[in-house]
Formats: sequence, structure tokens, C-alpha cells
Amino acid sequence: MLPIKPLAAGLLLALSLATAHAADTPPSPWSLDINTASYHTEAWARKKLNQDNPGLGIERQFNHDWSAVGGFYRNSYRRETAYLLGVWTPLHIDLPAGLTASAGLAAGLASGYRRTEVPTAPLAAGAVLRLRTAHGFGINLLAVPNTHSGSGFVGLQLVVPL
Repeated sequence: MLPIKPLAAGLLLALSLATAHAADTPPSPWSLDINTASYHTEAWARKKLNQDNPGLGIERQFNHDWSAVGGFYRNSYRRETAYLLGVWTPLHIDLPAGLTASAGLAAGLASGYRRTEVPTAPLAAGAVLRLRTAHGFGINLLAVPNTHSGSGFVGLQLVVPL
């Protein structure tokens, strides 16, 4: 189980660093991703699997469309998972108040799953929706489809620029 105090301390440190330089600077290519929760798409999974998925990750934006993410979280089977994903978001929309949305796909590797739970383990893939403020704060939503042996889900990350 992930200890809550180190997660909270990391979040507070990241928020203080981010807000200290956020006033008039463009967003950093680096951000802290705070894994929070998942919502499983099948009723049996919402009853039997873990919906609280705390963890931390680092994101590096290389250009408008490409980034890499890596980190860890407590998965729906209550096991520690490490992940490393490439993210491609070619669809971009400018929203009111300086907000932006981008969408695309993520694919890579994730530990902590068994072949009986996820037939493609250790491969991971899903659709991504990112919402950002002008200063780089935001959320990531990752949607993974149902498989013949498991429930799909939508995962939520909070994003803090570094």
C-alpha cells in the first residue's frame, strides 16, 4: 500500500514549486502526474476491484503532439504498478479562459498485472484526453476498453507543472 503522507508531501512540494514560477512563465515541458482513481465500466468490477489508485508519475512534453510518461500507482488488483508510456495527442482544441484540450492515444508497458487479468500484459494502451490551463495545470483522463477477461476503466490524473 502506498503511504499517504509521502504522497501528500510530494503534492504540496510540487504545488508550491509550480505556483512560485507560474505567474508569467510558459508551462514547463515537465509535470508531475498524480494518479488518483479509476472508474470501471462494468458493474462487477466496480464492486470487486479497487477504484482508488494513488501514485505519482513524471511527464515530459517533447512537442505539441508527443510526450512520455512514467511512474507508479496502486492498481485495481491492489498491486503496485510501474508504467512507461508514449503519448500521442494530435487533436487539439482551444477552449475559453485559456484552457486547452488535446486527445489521442497512449501505449507502452505496465507491470503489476497478470496475463489472466489483462491478456496483453505487460503491454498497455488506451485513449487519452488532456485538459490544461495556460500555466500547465490540469487533468489527464485515460480510457482503457473492456477485454474478454477484464473490465475497462477511465483513470484520472491531476497534473502539476514542474
